[in-house]
Amino acid sequence: MSDSTAQTTRQLKIKTGVVKRLFKEERTYYQEAEQARAKLQKMRDEDAEGADIRNAERVVKDSEQMIPRTKKSLDEAVVALEDLVDGMSSDETITATQEYKDAAEQLKVVKQAGTQNGA
Repeated sequence: MSDSTAQTTRQLKIKTGVVKRLFKEERTYYQEAEQARAKLQKMRDEDAEGADIRNAERVVKDSEQMIPRTKKSLDEAVVALEDLVDGMSSDETITATQEYKDAAEQLKVVKQAGTQNGA
């Protein structure tokens, strides 16, 4: 494997890892926000103390604020990975590597999840 091929596969691996991490983070924030909203509603239904409700509202707000930030970072990471994958699609040495296949698969997973979520 030449130096440029090794560098490219390393970049593919790094960028794929970033996309995986941000994709997982985004899903976690969605789940966390949903759970926090449910907990808040339960507290309201049970007439919990005002301070507890305000704290729960803060948790919901914090979770909801992280979603667009993470989404923006994920979108930027996906574009960077797509550019790298597209740029290397004609290089058979690269396309034969596991790193390239992993990158293409991760892009596919993110795109399918975005389609399902209406993004």
